[in-house]
Parts: sequence; structure tokens; C-alpha cells
Amino acid sequence: MLSISPPVEQYTACCDNDPNRPCYAQVISMVDEIQAQLTFLVAFPDADQRDITCLLEELIIHAGKWGTHYLTCDLPADSPHLKGFKDAGFLNWASQTIFRLEPDAVQKSKPQFNWRTWNTSDIRAMTTLYRGIVPGLFQPIEPLTRQTSLGLVLYHQDGDLCGYADLDYGPKGVWVKPVLTPEADHPQILRDLHAAIPELNNRPVFIAARSYQPWLASLAAQLDAEIQGSQLLLVRYLVRQLKVEEPQAFALYEGRSVERGLPISQFHGKRE
Repeated sequence: MLSISPPVEQYTACCDNDPNRPCYAQVISMVDEIQAQLTFLVAFPDADQRDITCLLEELIIHAGKWGTHYLTCDLPADSPHLKGFKDAGFLNWASQTIFRLEPDAVQKSKPQFNWRTWNTSDIRAMTTLYRGIVPGLFQPIEPLTRQTSLGLVLYHQDGDLCGYADLDYGPKGVWVKPVLTPEADHPQILRDLHAAIPELNNRPVFIAARSYQPWLASLAAQLDAEIQGSQLLLVRYLVRQLKVEEPQAFALYEGRSVERGLPISQFHGKRE
């Protein structure tokens, strides 16, 4: 099943090897993007894992036709279908815990930490923090920001960046992915972040604490928040990464900053 939405590549597949117990899944990607996302998987808990693998391989093949370099998904840590994903070539690159903050948890008092909307002058500091926190191996699949809306930044009094928060608005809530320095050790930082998010419109906030930031999960655990569960972050590479002695580089700014990249090549594997 294909989508007719011009800016979105979308494909939904069904595996009905057992007509009484079919399974469905969908992959989606923005046009001209090199990353695709598995948006849902519908299957019986005791579904044959060979059917799950077959279904995923169909999505992988279709995403490859879009020029996708990698396919990502978030899978519940206790999912019974993990074997099917691994057999389809998915790798577990990290995990995350989701904390839900209800609208009535927003503090009305004067903030102790002054979060504000980021602008172009913040990008250099955000990039430096991002490169220091997010492991280099994961940076190709974990972008600086999703670029769906303007996020927030927080600076120390000495002018150094303490952290930033990527925001993604949806009809049922606001997804927040903070990136904080390890020195950020006060839960009030997250309370003031919650209060600073614009246009909440009585929606809950979901804070994603990635496993490469254990201090963030410790802070979030001190909030009046409900843990929504833990998820495995999976990736299926559709490109072969080539090892080089020195990564190729290209100028990012007209100054001295240089962005380094890793050459890649796309390939097609045979299905057994």
C-alpha cells in the first residue's frame, strides 16, 4: 500500500502466511531524506517470528528503492518480536526511557533556569555539545535536531551551553529530547524546561531519556512523572560503511569549523 502524499514516502505491507493471523507494518520517509522510520507493527504476541522477519524484509527492500541509507524503529524492551527484528538485520544501538508529564505538572512560579527558544546564533554551541554527548558512531542516525520545530536552549551564567531540547509537537502530546551536559544535576532544570515549552495547549509532555545520557534519566526520575516504559532503539543499515584512515572533511562554515563525514556505499543483499 503506497501513499499519495507528495512530501512523504510511505509503504504498508502485510504478511498473511497464516491467513488467520496476519501481521502488518509500515515504513515512512520524508522525500529526499536518507533515513526511514518504522511507524507501526501490528502482530499477535505469539506470531511466528519468521513472518515478522519476512514482513520487515519487504519493508527494507521498498525503503531501499527510495535511496534510504538506514531504517530506524523504537521497540518496547519486552517485545516478543525482537528475534524477528534481529533476524532481519536490525541492530540495537541504544535504549531510552520515556517519562510522561501531565499538563497540571507545569510550575507557575518564577523559573530558576531560564530556557529560551534557540536561534541561529546557538547552532555552533549546540553542535559542540551534541558531538560531545552523542557517541560518534550513532551521530549519522541521531541528528542534532529533527527540525520539526524550534527547540529550547539553556545557558550557564558564564555563557557556556548547559543543554538544549528538541521538540516535536503532536495532537496527543509534545515529544522532548533533551541533550544536557553531565554537570546538569538539578531536577529543577527539567521542571523549568517543562514550563518553558510554548503552545502546550493542555497536552502532556513526553521526555525521552536516551541511554547514552544516564544522568538525564536520573534527573527525570526525580520529577512527578509517569514512566511510560523502556524502548530499544534499533537500526537496519542499508549501506556499507567503509573504513578510512582519516574521515573526509568539508567546510561547514566560512570560518575554521570543519564537518567530517564517513564515505558510504549503498548495496543490495540477496534474500535467502
